[in-house]
Amino acid sequence: MWVRTPWTIANEQVWNATHRFAARTLFAGGLAGLTLVLMGASFWLSMAAILAASLAPVAYSLILYKQLERRGEL
Repeated sequence: MWVRTPWTIANEQVWNATHRFAARTLFAGGLAGLTLVLMGASFWLSMAAILAASLAPVAYSLILYKQLERRGEL
């Protein structure tokens, strides 16, 4: 899965860091969702875990881009 936001496309450093972060969060979110389903939790609770894991890299990419922008590293 690629995280294609304006910030990741604009800067290679943001692209690389975001995708490293996304790999960890998507794995953890999928594992959490699977665990919740196997434990008999609500379908919506497991979907919320996966959705949160999917949206976290988008927020991360924006935050990282803004930090680099403030430091003048872009």
